[in-house]
Amino acid sequence: MNYSSIARNTMIAFAAQFISLSVSVVMSLLVPKIVGVADYGYWQLFMFYTTYSGFFHLGLNDGVYLINGGLSREEIDKSSIKSQYIFGACFQAVICLGITLASLPLVDDANRFFVVASFALYTVVYNLTSYLGFVFQAMNETKLFSFSTMLDRLVFLVPLLVLIGFKVSDYHPYVYAYLVSKIIALIYCSWMGKDILRVKSMSFGNALKDGTRSIVVGVKLMIANIADTLILGVSRFLIDHFWGIVAFAKISFSLSLVNFFITFVSQASMVLFPALRTGSDDERVRFYIGIRNSIELIFPAIYLLYFPMVWFLGAWLPQYSESFRYFALLLPICVFNTKMSLCCTTYFKVLRKEQLLLKLNIVAVICSTVFSVFGVLALDSLDAVLCGAVICIIGRSLWSELYLNERLSAAGSSRPFQEILLTVAFVLFTELMPGGVAALLYSIVYIGYLLLNHSELKNVASRLSRLKH
Repeated sequence: MNYSSIARNTMIAFAAQFISLSVSVVMSLLVPKIVGVADYGYWQLFMFYTTYSGFFHLGLNDGVYLINGGLSREEIDKSSIKSQYIFGACFQAVICLGITLASLPLVDDANRFFVVASFALYTVVYNLTSYLGFVFQAMNETKLFSFSTMLDRLVFLVPLLVLIGFKVSDYHPYVYAYLVSKIIALIYCSWMGKDILRVKSMSFGNALKDGTRSIVVGVKLMIANIADTLILGVSRFLIDHFWGIVAFAKISFSLSLVNFFITFVSQASMVLFPALRTGSDDERVRFYIGIRNSIELIFPAIYLLYFPMVWFLGAWLPQYSESFRYFALLLPICVFNTKMSLCCTTYFKVLRKEQLLLKLNIVAVICSTVFSVFGVLALDSLDAVLCGAVICIIGRSLWSELYLNERLSAAGSSRPFQEILLTVAFVLFTELMPGGVAALLYSIVYIGYLLLNHSELKNVASRLSRLKH
């Protein structure tokens, strides 16, 4: 594998996500300052629905990605790619139009109908952009997808700052700006893939055949990805239904902070897949061990960031002070979901274990649903609902790591168990101690963890140093 190319593409992906993260931070810190809690709830409801837009391509994008992963632009079948693109655009437009029309008699709240209609339009544009982005990633041209992300976020940032500057408290213009930015990203991706989109299309029969094949291949991965979002999504649906839009807004605020980080870090996975797909078995094993150990040692430091963030956010957004308690309960997701995304999910795709990933995520969703329903109906507790979802995410990560250790013949360690102890310590400290005391105690525990694993820490530092060169 070309490690320098992986490092370069990863840096570009991180740069794109840094811009995306910056826009998201502006959105999370300034929008709720100006928009009322109810309006912010509808804005978050729209954002929440958009996380399920990927469901409506039915696995087409994922199938094209898996089938063509590792092929160059010269090797890829451009006629098939274009024909499947048109095929996907047509059936998704029909589905989303149906959703909008079906919601007319079912949704009696004008704000909720607006959210549904906007979501339907966003879904078509997003999935077409995603299709081309997946093609770029499959061809190992991930920088093009990264640049489209940069453009998308920067185009959204301009009207966002204008709306904030004029203190626009209505959430509708924010949704419009979000849609326009995605349309601009689609135009950019279409231009960068113009050599693909200009070729002669296949016949409808062949396009249907190739598209169906891609859906059959990709539907398992697509459903697995949707199930991944449902682990927390079920909890959010129930919170909205039983506790209302205000409680939903406060929980969503904490979740948005967590999602920023996960999205930022997990972008490396799009770089890793095509590179690992062409690597040797020995290279894959060595890379797996390296990234697994690095995550285990470095990422628990995320808990230390909680304390300055809560201090700053508490001063800036006092109306969301209750959210910060939930933020502490949700922060372990950053550690364990990131490992799952970067390390485990990537290798499941490389090894073509999409069906196993699907089963694993479905089990996690079922467990999360059981915990959530119990937390709502039996305990009437938001804490119980959120803790149940977090436990499912941690369990899924641990099982995946154990499976891959055995599948790749990679030596395991006791560090996953130590990570759990660190997580429990962090949650207990934040729940039972004042902020300063909790920060000091967790710092001591984390330093002890690093000293206990000092030899592997040296290996991680050495690997990171070599990547720079």
